[in-house]
Amino acid sequence: MPVLQLISPDGRSRAELSTFGARVLRWSNAGRERLFVPAALIDDERAAPHGGVPVLHPQFGFFGPGRKHGLVRDRTWQIERHGPDEAVLRLELAEAEAEAGSTYAVKLHVVLSDNALDIQFKVTNAGANPAEFTCGLHTYLRVDDIANTTLLGLAQTPYLDALDEMALKPEAGVNLRAPINVDRVYVQAPRCLEVNGGTSSLAIKQSGFADTVVWNPGEEVAAGFADLAGDEWRHFLCVEAAQIKPAVQLAAGASWQGSQRLEVLTT
Repeated sequence: MPVLQLISPDGRSRAELSTFGARVLRWSNAGRERLFVPAALIDDERAAPHGGVPVLHPQFGFFGPGRKHGLVRDRTWQIERHGPDEAVLRLELAEAEAEAGSTYAVKLHVVLSDNALDIQFKVTNAGANPAEFTCGLHTYLRVDDIANTTLLGLAQTPYLDALDEMALKPEAGVNLRAPINVDRVYVQAPRCLEVNGGTSSLAIKQSGFADTVVWNPGEEVAAGFADLAGDEWRHFLCVEAAQIKPAVQLAAGASWQGSQRLEVLTT
């Protein structure tokens, strides 16, 4: 499958975007990888569901009656535009009719700047009837060691705990430190967060997406994933821009869009 190469105006940032699933495979800044990519994904971009930035639509996880994490991540997207530092991929998802009675036109616009990666996701209801969906950008951030990682900005936000039957938990009142084996949906999350991954930090800004999902499988769960080897689980934290609660209600012909921006704070 074609992999599109992007480079920022000053050459400081580089990224790769696959037409398979419209997944950002990697992003480096100042010579440092900012996204986690397992060895299995390096060898075969179709082989590993974990890593990079998978696009989830028309269903996030099990939040709906259809396939977990939707359909678009397993489809080949068309190139609408490709320049030195940006690309637009599109997909007509008529297959969703079989699952949810809906037809979608989706677009992913990736823009690379000297210190940031912007991902914009747009969904248009291309059918004749109202549609309902959940969606997200399943972003895998590379960290030195999850045990030395802190996520700032969610201390005052309640969350749904997927490890406790989706029980609604109150705000913790403290920043999330060493987030090992966590699976949480922070509902109506703040638009700006920060990940301190040991020797570097990133700002995470989202728009349109109301929720933030935070995930790390921990050692025991990761051992069951064929595409994660050894201690690879220690080197990522997923901070995902999501729209789950509530689901998007979209009239025929109407559009919805959301974005996530990853910005380097320290190298």
